[in-house]
Order: sequence, then C-alpha cells, then structure tokens
Amino acid sequence: DFEGVEQQFMEQFIQNKPLILVEYIRFEYTREVYKVSMLEQVRHKIEQVELKDIAWKSIQKDFNSLEVVSGVLQVLDVVIRFLSSAGGDPDQKMSSYLRDVLKYNLDGDIPLQSRKAESVVRLKHTLSFWNHVSIKKSHILCLQGQIPFPSLKDKYQQEVSSLERKQIEKSCNNYPVEKMLLYLHEFILSFVQESDVEEKYGLKETIEEYAQDMDWKLPDGFHHFPDSVKLSQCASAWSVLSQQHRIASAPVTDM
Repeated sequence: DFEGVEQQFMEQFIQNKPLILVEYIRFEYTREVYKVSMLEQVRHKIEQVELKDIAWKSIQKDFNSLEVVSGVLQVLDVVIRFLSSAGGDPDQKMSSYLRDVLKYNLDGDIPLQSRKAESVVRLKHTLSFWNHVSIKKSHILCLQGQIPFPSLKDKYQQEVSSLERKQIEKSCNNYPVEKMLLYLHEFILSFVQESDVEEKYGLKETIEEYAQDMDWKLPDGFHHFPDSVKLSQCASAWSVLSQQHRIASAPVTDM
C-alpha cells in the first residue's frame, strides 16, 4: 500500500514543518542526484558532440560569477530532464528548444546568460555544455576557497600529500590540463559520486578503465600522472589541476 505508506510519511515527517525545508530538499535532489543519472540517457536519445573550444572560450567570458553559472546549470537541469525522456533534434538550438518546445520564458531575459551561447549551443552540445559550465562552477568555488564538489562524500575529499601535489604539477607538463580537467570532472560526477566505488583504488588506473568503457581517448601523456593518488583524493587532485590550469592561463605581464 504505497499511498498509505506515503501518507504516513507525510504526516510524521512533513506536515507542520516549514515549507522552505521541503522545497530545499527537493531542489538538492534535482540539482545533485537526478541530473547525473540522466546523462547516459541523453547520450542514447541524441547524438552528442563536443562544443568547439573557440565557442566555449567566447561563451565563458559571460560566466564570471557563481550566481550566473548556477542559474545556467538550473536551466540545463530542465533541458537534461526533458531530453532524457523525449529526445529531440540534435541540430536545434538550445535557445529555441527552451522557447518553442519547453515554453521557457523569463520575460525577455536570456536563459543561457550569454548571447554567444544562445546562438551556437545546440542540443547535440548539451552534455559538453553542461560539463563546461559545471567545471566553471567548480573553478569559481576553488577560487573562493570552497570545496569544488560539495555533494561528493567525505571519503573522496582527502587531500593529496605535498609530494603528490608536486608530482601532479610536474605531470601537467606532459598533457593538456584543460582537457584532463574535463574528463576528470565528468568522471567524478558521473562515476565516483554515483557508483560509491571503493576509495582505496588508484585514481589513474580507475579513470583509465572508465575511459575504455566510455570510449574516451584520454590525453597522451596522462600515464605520467602519479600512481600513488587514490580515489579518496580525486577532488583534491582536480583542485591541483585547476590551479595549474589557472597559472598556465594567466596573462604574461612585463616585469
């Protein structure tokens, strides 16, 4: 008697409680858990391709705050939810899908917070765009001294040692860090967070096996990444790569 059990649950735990608490729990579930489980379904429904680097570099100029990035991710939550169920035309612009199919209207505002994104992002770019925006959010959290993966279990939030940090930094000379950040970020959200894998396993070994299953081509030179880093340190390792990417991307100034 599911309805009876549900009613008992509502009476015991929900009724007479502040409504904002119920709303918050529902939002957290949608934002952190529901979306991640839908990614593979989107891949099966619609052919996915990578958003061109030059397009993303132009788009991300409009994403300078945590508020803006979080707003875009909430819009992408809606898109991913519907695409995972109904699919769509890969070549349709996401902006027109939001407006014409989902009837998503913000009184003239730009849902994707970027005119460049409105013009170039298509449904076939959904997962690539989501990954880029998610990474942008994690970068901003790192810059603010916050945890880049707040929903990740504590057992995966262990810090790398000072020696491992130096080894990771040295390994960055052998592969494109920006590309590795993309792979590692999706690996953490789609596999580590969702599968609850044993934290004692090696990070490099596990992501290489996952890459084979996902038909990814990891960057050449990734074999230089230190073997000693464990899955328990995956968030910390990502933060080190993020910092190295910021250093490498910083404009050179004359002394």
